[in-house]
Amino acid sequence: MFRTNQPVTGPTFHDRAVELGRLLTLIEELRAGHPRWLALIGPRKIGKTSLILELSRRARDVDVIVVDTQEVSPLSMEIFRIQALRLVDTVLGADLPMSLEMTVATGGDADAVLDGSTVFSGLPARVKTAIRSLGRADMSHEFARVCLDLPERLAEALDRRILVAVDEFQELSALSGSKGGDPLPLIRSTWQRHSRVAYIVSGSGRSMLEEMVTQERSPFFQHFSLQYIGPFSPADAVLLLTRESPSDRVIPDDVAHRAVEVLGGHPFYLQIFGEALTAREAPYDEASLKEALQDVLFSRSGRLSLYFELQHSRAVGRSAYMAAALDALADRPRRLSDLARAIHAPSADTSRYIERLGDVVRKRKDGVYELDDAVFGLWLRWRRPGGTVVPMSIVGDAAEREVADTLARAGFELVYQSRASRGSFDLLATRGAYQLGVQVKRSPLPLRFDRATWQRMHADAKRFGWRWVIASVSEGSGVRFLDPDAARRGKEIRLTEAAIIDGLVAWLER
Repeated sequence: MFRTNQPVTGPTFHDRAVELGRLLTLIEELRAGHPRWLALIGPRKIGKTSLILELSRRARDVDVIVVDTQEVSPLSMEIFRIQALRLVDTVLGADLPMSLEMTVATGGDADAVLDGSTVFSGLPARVKTAIRSLGRADMSHEFARVCLDLPERLAEALDRRILVAVDEFQELSALSGSKGGDPLPLIRSTWQRHSRVAYIVSGSGRSMLEEMVTQERSPFFQHFSLQYIGPFSPADAVLLLTRESPSDRVIPDDVAHRAVEVLGGHPFYLQIFGEALTAREAPYDEASLKEALQDVLFSRSGRLSLYFELQHSRAVGRSAYMAAALDALADRPRRLSDLARAIHAPSADTSRYIERLGDVVRKRKDGVYELDDAVFGLWLRWRRPGGTVVPMSIVGDAAEREVADTLARAGFELVYQSRASRGSFDLLATRGAYQLGVQVKRSPLPLRFDRATWQRMHADAKRFGWRWVIASVSEGSGVRFLDPDAARRGKEIRLTEAAIIDGLVAWLER
């Protein structure tokens, strides 16, 4: 089954054999008394948390603590208290009458919870004092040190091995100007004395995280190994769609391949698409693919569309120039001077805009700038005025694309609806309050229809309240729109050159 709201582990964990193997090596080194620090770097929702949780499932003898800096808003050093409380729950959990983290969060009696643990009672006095302080001490630089040092103290007292994973680690740099002092040197100085605890940090702010762990001025310079987490390969992406689909709603290989051609190998995008597609009745074909993509990506309320809307808002804020830069890069990669001309800004200003856009834009080795995510680029092109032709350009056949382009140039918006919502028609074109059903025929004039097909189109148009036309697409003649009222009726329905509409907009508005 597809899972879009929570990390994926266990039987549904897919691919990542190389990445997981490297993490298991880190665990082996931790068991041998040689803990290391690792930075996982990758885009949002690429599967970093799933990878860590799957590691936890496979390394049962190691206590794994996962904390996300975004759990505290606004971010403060209280995140270190949360990490320490979660550590105690993980290490002593089976022996505690209830969660210490939950008890502290709700103002309960933390001492009573701890006194109910026989393991806690056997800990050294110094460790017990540190744990008891988690429920009552005010946060300070020195108390943060106590929280950060607790994993090593517990591991030493209980002869355990511990792995601490901190997600969105780069956000901690925002605390460098806090009244309590910069926590990053404190973290480094505390961690580097630990011999029974390994550390994994991860984050989607790739540039910032890379800088934190690789720049010479950083407290963490040369302390971390780097591991990049990227999209699945095309083959693994196809397998994700075909293997995770329900047994009674299997996604065929050809549909999965087409979906991967559009969405790439990002597992989050594929999970959302797979969930939307298999919510429909099987079997699945090209039309089903179009409907699912329309629902999730090319719709104002689609889950991927809303996700990209948030990403766009975070990236550009209120800057019209930064928004224009993204729009220009959605068309094609550009050099700095080309991009500056496209957004009508000086090159120096454009360079600053690119820097502020962060990981949304990347610079290739040849000096050309491009969007980091091609699917985000598709969404940017779709949301422009007239951009509704974009879905047809990537999932429609050649004739549909040609018709869609012609309609877009005439000021129409294109909507690809489900078969239940469009009846006999291939496309729905809208212009203001007008709705136009379009049946695409891939043949030259004259066109012929049997009576049953013709009556079905007529009935569907009446049911939906649409005007409707036939679009003839043929080599050498381009696209010609035909008026159904000009059809010749006999044993069959025929449309000749006499039915050609001269000026579709005027015909529609008459």
